[in-house]
Amino acid sequence: MKSSRQKVEAPQPWTVAAFMTSQPVTIGRKESLATAHHMMRANGVRHLPVLEHGDLVGVVSQRDLLFLETIRGVDLDADTVEDAMSTDTYSVPPDAPIANVAKHMARKRYGCAVIIERGRVAGVFTATDALRLVAAIAPPIKPLTRSVARTGTRRASA
Repeated sequence: MKSSRQKVEAPQPWTVAAFMTSQPVTIGRKESLATAHHMMRANGVRHLPVLEHGDLVGVVSQRDLLFLETIRGVDLDADTVEDAMSTDTYSVPPDAPIANVAKHMARKRYGCAVIIERGRVAGVFTATDALRLVAAIAPPIKPLTRSVARTGTRRASA
């Protein structure tokens, strides 16, 4: 009698490539802070990978720009992205397991990971992308409705 064994493959881990923002907007390190602000607003993003001759040299975030604006003497039109960017950039390949990337981002409090493929920026995975993933896979929770009685006390209603 023939055996009806089926080959069972181990599930593959989810990779960052499946959840990243592809073809991210990037900026050069010599561009003005005003240009970075404009690019972020126009494209609805909060992180810009910073490139020099096509190579990743840092990341500038909206938070970095807002902080610099509070410093006396900063000129948004004259000062450059190089003055605001972080060179401590977290980058990973597209096949990096999403769980590892998210854990590392949370532990280090990074707002994004830059995805590098064949030496070039292929995407960005942000905290917002991670939240979209959680929202997509988390089971919905029936909200607990509350009613306020005339006495001002709250009680749960079914």
